[in-house]
Amino acid sequence: MQSITDILIDFSASMSEKLSLTKSVLLNDVIPYIDYSSKLGLKTFSATKEKKPIIKTILPLSITNKEQILHAVQSLANPNGNTPIAAAIKESIDCLKEYPAFDKKIILITDGEENCGGNYENEVKRANMDGINCHIHIIGIGLQTESIRHATNISISSKGTFSSIPYNAGIGYNQTAIKQNLSNFYAAIQIPKPITQPINIQEKEAEVPIVVKQIVLENNINKDSEKSKEENLPKDIFDNNDSILKNIVDEIREIKNELKALKKEKQEELNFEEDSELNEKVRKNSEEYVYELLKKKYYERVVWLNEMGESYANYDFEIRDLDNSIEMYIECKGTTQNQSTFYLTKEEWRLFLNNTKNYQIYFVRNTFNNPSHVYIDNLMDWILKGKIVPYLLDKQNVKKERVVLTIISLTFDK
Repeated sequence: MQSITDILIDFSASMSEKLSLTKSVLLNDVIPYIDYSSKLGLKTFSATKEKKPIIKTILPLSITNKEQILHAVQSLANPNGNTPIAAAIKESIDCLKEYPAFDKKIILITDGEENCGGNYENEVKRANMDGINCHIHIIGIGLQTESIRHATNISISSKGTFSSIPYNAGIGYNQTAIKQNLSNFYAAIQIPKPITQPINIQEKEAEVPIVVKQIVLENNINKDSEKSKEENLPKDIFDNNDSILKNIVDEIREIKNELKALKKEKQEELNFEEDSELNEKVRKNSEEYVYELLKKKYYERVVWLNEMGESYANYDFEIRDLDNSIEMYIECKGTTQNQSTFYLTKEEWRLFLNNTKNYQIYFVRNTFNNPSHVYIDNLMDWILKGKIVPYLLDKQNVKKERVVLTIISLTFDK
């Protein structure tokens, strides 16, 4: 089952002196163990003097990556206000319930007690009664006895965990101690054992062990008796041994040839370079072709992001709604030949996954001479129906961090 995780960070005034420790815990002891292929969000919560909750979405629930999360956490500053824990939990549960098929988790980091009139234990009970199963993992920073009791009750009722991290002003971050304090959290999310050292892969031929079976003859016999025994052995035994040895030699030779071929193929991949000048011409011609198509369909609502030069955005065109919001993301892919394969970068793929209902692709072929195109109105639908498959039909060199997509059902439009 896919998982979806919402991180809630207490941003009340009392967290100001604990913000540095909180960031260290998140960056070093929590975030590295989160599955980035799943949806993840990040929120802060505080309240005004009148105790009106302020829930800020730092990262919306989406498929994200480590760099985005780290940047979001590092940018946090200036906690202030009261502590509306109940409102924060309710807000998070309301967002998570939109994903009924997902394994839902909340990671709540706080240093205090609800002081805005809410009851966060009741919010968890209400969610359970409504059939919204959400595991709440609470990480307490210097919590007092009463807060620990409430946090423990929530973790039990939601089948989550409670981890208490002591806080003393002037005492720095101690990762060894903190990891021990988070042992229940780690056990619950079933983290793999972290790899502390990179694995170095040597580019050399593997050594093929050769096992030779030895025939041990009795030592207490003389050469004449040995010769006599050999003469009495049937000739087909020697012929059979010769045949076995020949097969072993042939197999070793075949293995060495395969290793050489693999090494050559590896070297070819390392030497693979794209023609950046040609790629830029293909991009420009293909996008100009698609831009003309889109203008006829959407008129002034079309925005061409690369019209004045490569913008390095995760898509090429956007269709604006009447309120100027983005109605559709459009990606343009082009080729100089009659190919049926195109590639998405990891960032383009992530954008598609987060916007499956309003993401389209125009695939242009023969971009320099009589171009035609495939209009992919819903990429997810095409994949599910088998019209597009995530693999190559022939051997090609592909750069790293690319998603390969091949169109099976080709219907090109002029």
